[in-house]
Amino acid sequence: MSSTQIERDLLPKITDVMIARCISNALRHEHADVYSAMKQIERITGMNALTASNWYKGRYAPKSSHLLMLAAHYPEVLQALCKLMGIESLWQQAINLGLVENMRAKLNKKWNRFSAIEDKFVLIHVRVNAHIAVQLNQRQLWFLGHLQQGDKMVATDIVDTWCVHAKTARRDVKGLLAAKLISADRIGRTFQYGLL
Repeated sequence: MSSTQIERDLLPKITDVMIARCISNALRHEHADVYSAMKQIERITGMNALTASNWYKGRYAPKSSHLLMLAAHYPEVLQALCKLMGIESLWQQAINLGLVENMRAKLNKKWNRFSAIEDKFVLIHVRVNAHIAVQLNQRQLWFLGHLQQGDKMVATDIVDTWCVHAKTARRDVKGLLAAKLISADRIGRTFQYGLL
């Protein structure tokens, strides 16, 4: 029997489907209690949301460079890959050397950096027509809640608190303006918003 044949027999047969399932399970476990997992994966890895979604849902296996990057960021991915390759002893060594603990600390630091600075959920005492209220998203309700409390708000408050793009924040504010729920006052180059 040739050495190539022996290697083929000894090494587990790993397919793209197996890798995709493995990565999906690991990411789902890592982000089990995190709001909007795809956006978190996008921010942590720098990959676009569609790619993050495909990995999270197990549609595609990451290409090799992305797989290594995921294993460097996520302890669960590293563990899953070690198990898939049949080298669980390497995972145990990483635990014993404190590498997994360091990875977890770095990941938690990134999550904390991307999490909201303040509580996103506020009591809202603004009267809103029922058919309009059901069309508002959480960010818009949050924005209205702060305005109801007497705060002066700008669109970047949505960006900073909810970790969304400026276009998303402007779209949220535009929807509130169109529904005639808020007013806008120009202050310099920006707008400050208040209740009508």
